[in-house]
Amino acid sequence: MKQKLKIGILLNSPFIPAWEFKILQDINNSEYAEIKLLIRNEIRQPVSENRKKKLAHSILKLLDNTDRLIFKSKVDYDRKKDVNELFGSIPELDLSFVSGSLNDGRVNEIARYDLDIILKFDSYSSNEEILKTAKYGIWSNSFDNNNFLNGIKSGFWEVVSGRSITNSALTIAKTSNDLTDIVFNCWESTCPFSISINRNNVLWRTSLFMPRLIRGLYNYGDPFLERQISKFKSMEHQGDLYPRSCTLHTASKYVANYFRQALRMINKKLLYSDDFDWQVLFEIQKGRNGLSNDFSSFRKLVSPKEIFWADPFILAKNDNYFIFVEEYIYKAYKAHIAVLKLDKEGNLLSSDKIIERPYHMSYPFIFNLENVYYMIPETGKNKTIELYRCTDFPYKWEFVKNIMANVSAVDTTLFFYNNKCWLFTSIDQTGNISGNSTELFLFYSDDIFSDKWKNHPDNPIVSDARTARPAGKLFIHEDKIYRPSQNCTGRYGRGFNISQVTKLTEYEYSETFISETEPGWDSKLKGIHTLNSDGDLTVIDVYSYRKRFKIH
Repeated sequence: MKQKLKIGILLNSPFIPAWEFKILQDINNSEYAEIKLLIRNEIRQPVSENRKKKLAHSILKLLDNTDRLIFKSKVDYDRKKDVNELFGSIPELDLSFVSGSLNDGRVNEIARYDLDIILKFDSYSSNEEILKTAKYGIWSNSFDNNNFLNGIKSGFWEVVSGRSITNSALTIAKTSNDLTDIVFNCWESTCPFSISINRNNVLWRTSLFMPRLIRGLYNYGDPFLERQISKFKSMEHQGDLYPRSCTLHTASKYVANYFRQALRMINKKLLYSDDFDWQVLFEIQKGRNGLSNDFSSFRKLVSPKEIFWADPFILAKNDNYFIFVEEYIYKAYKAHIAVLKLDKEGNLLSSDKIIERPYHMSYPFIFNLENVYYMIPETGKNKTIELYRCTDFPYKWEFVKNIMANVSAVDTTLFFYNNKCWLFTSIDQTGNISGNSTELFLFYSDDIFSDKWKNHPDNPIVSDARTARPAGKLFIHEDKIYRPSQNCTGRYGRGFNISQVTKLTEYEYSETFISETEPGWDSKLKGIHTLNSDGDLTVIDVYSYRKRFKIH
């Protein structure tokens, strides 16, 4: 049996916020690691500021606290919990009164635990000597480049400055605090109107990073960690985008911007419903490929009143086009799967409901395997990934099996490549706190009907709300693989991207961003969401805001 990784915890108090408690709880209850030592260190960097800066920070802190009172979450990131509830008799070492370098006795005392990793919480500096006592260094979560400005914590600056993404990372320090490697990086969509909601989303997402990476190191060894460091070495660093200090003038600008965002949100809620007005657009053009991003000449498929069509997937068959869609009924707040039949000129011949369940269904990913048609619709509301077989094309379908169950997965997309079936799906592991649009997971199998899909070691292969969530089937153009994805920053489905898949193996995955498309050809349109093609037909779906009250 493989030996568990030995973990040390460096913190400044036994009372820690709930999101950090969850990290330690997941590790403590795991099969891959055990916590061997608690190291207490309450050393703090001194903060000195002039009177005007203190006033500026007081204003921002007041804004932060006010927002928290208004938008406090039921699953509160900052609820204090006692680590002693977890550990019981685990040894503790108190370094609170140690300043400067540790003497050899203290270093040896830590070293005798033969730690693999030390996990550091809070933003104080640790002694360099401690770094030498753990095989894989000190791991810590990083936000805003750790420039908290007198207690203003992560997730604040993105909201008040109107940034669409909020970054968090996991870093490893090995020789000094100034030399760190990023081993995981995540870009969460910023909640535009609430600091507290944004912070809650980001911190609960961040609580996943340490357990994931420790498990990956346990399962795959040093090469896994080396791949992670290499993967994120070239990615953008967010820290320099955050303020290191704040004046009264800039504090006033941030407050004004916050209230502008809030008024914009209130106005939108009053005028428009939460459901968008979706439309399917199409074009029949010989030789068009998926890399083209000019959709201004596309025609509209008009849906009946009080429903919309979205998530279009196509099959060209017998001189007709069959477009499989999510058919959403506004009054029911629920969708089923329907098929639209078009002739070769693009005229709509019929629309029929084909699969309905008690739960919401969408994203009808359809494929052909050994001359049989199958479908994997999105059934995230049922916590399943379901497989259906067509028994009479295109109208009759039967349930085959759950590919996966008890999983919060959406927009599952298969890709057959190198004699394997690759399953891309967007999964939420935050317990519905943040949502499904931030992280993309990859599984693979030799058999679509297998009950044992293998988890890709790099999962999640994408952790970025700008490019994670699938937006249609993968396609090959000039021997290169391309993956459409959604940009869900700011609002759901604001645009879609094309990325080139540069590595797809059982051990590695990487992709390179190619282009992004938003519906700029029509000012009424607010988002573009799915791209698919078959034969000479290409389809997309777009949306505009749906007014609450229509004046005729």
